[in-house]
Amino acid sequence: MGDVAFSCSCGAVKGHLVDLGRKAGSRITCYCKDCQTAARALGRGEVLNERGGAELYQTTPAHIRIDQGEAHLACLRLSPKGLMRWYADCCNAPLFNTLAHTKLCFAGVLVHTVAPEARAPLGPLTAQTFTEGATGAGGPVRKYGFAKTGLNIMRRHLRAKLSGSASMAPFFDKDGQPVREARILTREERTAARPE
Repeated sequence: MGDVAFSCSCGAVKGHLVDLGRKAGSRITCYCKDCQTAARALGRGEVLNERGGAELYQTTPAHIRIDQGEAHLACLRLSPKGLMRWYADCCNAPLFNTLAHTKLCFAGVLVHTVAPEARAPLGPLTAQTFTEGATGAGGPVRKYGFAKTGLNIMRRHLRAKLSGSASMAPFFDKDGQPVREARILTREERTAARPE
């Protein structure tokens, strides 16, 4: 399917999702309170859908190439043990999620970074997770695909290990250390940003 361009909101950070194919990743919407809190803490709640969902393309770091503005890559964590939530410090646009270690070859790309007309190669929505956290008016949001999501993450991890493409760059260096020190929200900051 080729490559798909992504960028932060102001365009200072640009890159491509490369070598996409059917097995490269899957597209989900996560309604967890942590995804909502992270977006709101960055002042970017508008990247969530009308029910508070964050749309993600789950893949491996080998499919993410930053072409411009890597110096603007910054990291936020909701707690000392939370996900690493990478964003562009030029405009506070959420960009990627990773774990805090390199044991699992995983990265989530915030789909809002890809122009709507360019999203087709990311495939159809395959899961809606943590829907109990959905906000706004309307009935319950249907949950589906959670188990398959976990299975797909493990399959991609194993393929990356077997193929020798399990590098966690551009998020971690060759020694397994994050390329940026994460800013960890205080309890007060986290409470203020958390949806009711």
